[in-house]
Amino acid sequence: EQQDPFELVADELSILGNRLRSMVVAEVPKLESAAEYFFKVGAEGKRFRPTVLLLMASALKFPIPESTDVGVFSILASKLRTRQQNIAEITEMIHVASLLHDDVLDDADTRRGVTSLNCIMGNKLSVLAGDFLLSRACVALAALGNTEVVSLMATAVGHLVTGETMQMSTSREQRRSMEYYLQKTYYKTASLISNSCKAVAILAGHTAEVSVLAYEYGRNLVRKTSLFSGIISPSDLIL
Repeated sequence: EQQDPFELVADELSILGNRLRSMVVAEVPKLESAAEYFFKVGAEGKRFRPTVLLLMASALKFPIPESTDVGVFSILASKLRTRQQNIAEITEMIHVASLLHDDVLDDADTRRGVTSLNCIMGNKLSVLAGDFLLSRACVALAALGNTEVVSLMATAVGHLVTGETMQMSTSREQRRSMEYYLQKTYYKTASLISNSCKAVAILAGHTAEVSVLAYEYGRNLVRKTSLFSGIISPSDLIL
């Protein structure tokens, strides 16, 4: 029987939403209001990325010696799940920050079925809100204490910028090529998901081989969806 992937992690997604709203508390009320705009109920989107990451975490077995006490295993597994949930939260903050910046660059009027933040509060505050979200993501990353994971997520942020710049600076003829399309899709959408999937595997202590497989899953998931689905395109995944 086919199951709704979002329903499988619905409880965790609800908790994630509450945590995200608590993580963007700011000293300046106007900045806080802007930063939490797309974390409010009704404007949070599909939570596609957190769903993929939580399901990836569930799919990966926790590599631990069989002789480990059941009670100890339960504690370790719970701590690991919390850290993997942190990756889902960080990924969503980075993603939403990119949306705020993209809407300014594109002069967008709407996002996720509601009026875009730049139309309500202006471009300057939208950019600052995006920067603030990135700073909160950095703080959460540092708290994980894993330099490899920090490097992966920083790379993904760089790719978001690269993809947007590619889109702005290439000619119409260049944009028609499949090579350009795949590269742009990787930078703007797949890199964040694939590197986050890899981070989930690394935090669980998996081998380099398993971590690469997790990365490839994320990359190919976006590639297949963008190429072969007539319903969901890369832009849909940004919702």
